[in-house]
Amino acid sequence: MSTAIEFSAAIFDLDGTLLYTLEEIAAATNTVLARAGYPQHPVDAYRRFVGDGARTLAFRALPKEKQNDTDCDSFFPALLEEYDRSLNTIAHPYAGVTKALQGFYDAGKQIAVLSNKPDVLTKNAIKKFFPTISFDIVQGGRPDFPLKPAPDAALDIAARLNVSPQQVIFVGDSDVDIKTACNAGMIPVGAGWGFRGAEELLAVGATVVLDVPSDLESLI
Repeated sequence: MSTAIEFSAAIFDLDGTLLYTLEEIAAATNTVLARAGYPQHPVDAYRRFVGDGARTLAFRALPKEKQNDTDCDSFFPALLEEYDRSLNTIAHPYAGVTKALQGFYDAGKQIAVLSNKPDVLTKNAIKKFFPTISFDIVQGGRPDFPLKPAPDAALDIAARLNVSPQQVIFVGDSDVDIKTACNAGMIPVGAGWGFRGAEELLAVGATVVLDVPSDLESLI
């Protein structure tokens, strides 16, 4: 696959783009649901729960009658505690991702990560699974920035990298990521191997959707 795109920097989503994390997110969330006496969900259901931050995931996982701020506020801290304890135990990089990231770095492209996963969990995951990759910036959800698809954090990363948004590709596996890229004036690249699939990514404006992580190298 050959895809000609001019760019100076790349921002990558984390879950579903660099890392396969669906099973461990499901396992951790289901553990906390079971402790609370709530019904659990099949792993596949989490494809639609993830993407908008941990608190929104918590809200979506709760039973319908518990989907309110009061019950979510009670449930959410226990979920974060379980995530802190158990995440990065089942997760793994998608095949070909590490090689592609190294290729970007070797080609002189600046690389960054922007996730809606809490900042400390994002940094911990990158440190564990990509210890040899020299990311320029790694950032998760922080209280000083609205979550994706708001463009604020992506634009801040571009400014810190000293590149214009138009020179940045934003690679992600969900509508949230593609909308972030569009909102920021960046080049939206879909990770078709991730949690949502090519159809959703194209429908919301992806310039191109790559089938497998090794296709990332065709962009360099």
